[in-house]
Amino acid sequence: MTGKKVFSLVNFLLIATVAVGGCKKSGSSDSGSAGSDRASALDGEAQAAAMGEIQKHWAKGPDGWTTARVSGSAYAPDRYIRQMRELTVQGVQSSELTDSDRLNGMEWAGEVTFKSAPCREAGDAGLLLEGMSNLGLSVNRQRGRWTQWVDFQPEAIRVQKVKGQWQAQQDTWLLRGGIPQPADYANAGVK
Repeated sequence: MTGKKVFSLVNFLLIATVAVGGCKKSGSSDSGSAGSDRASALDGEAQAAAMGEIQKHWAKGPDGWTTARVSGSAYAPDRYIRQMRELTVQGVQSSELTDSDRLNGMEWAGEVTFKSAPCREAGDAGLLLEGMSNLGLSVNRQRGRWTQWVDFQPEAIRVQKVKGQWQAQQDTWLLRGGIPQPADYANAGVK
């Protein structure tokens, strides 16, 4: 009889635990929703931080987003302008934070990805997109006219929020140029 009582008690506790766990789960859906709302808010902030950083390097105009680039060596720089028809966020992916990250004040880390879009360049002679276009053939940039448009997938921008401040990794394709000035357009020979 004692064995049956223990068995019954264990079954009761198991059923009670599952029932309470089930109640907790549905009751906690609001807090889970709040957690996902917070994650969604942080994802939105990350996207805004990335786009804010892009706006420091690209000017939006009627033909798309334009940046002025200088590549090559300091002794023989290549100066040109690059234009993306659009810069549209494709997604935001958060990274798992470690205990050390949190202790160092990190609140969020991840990357913002962008959709593939048409891109073109004009300016000093060189290969369009430094030869990274998906055409399988080289398109040469030249002064006085735009190259043909080619589809291009910009690399993601890594962003993080540390002690309330958003930071973007600067060494990325989208953030290497500057807002084009009249001299940049004159050098490229296009408007």
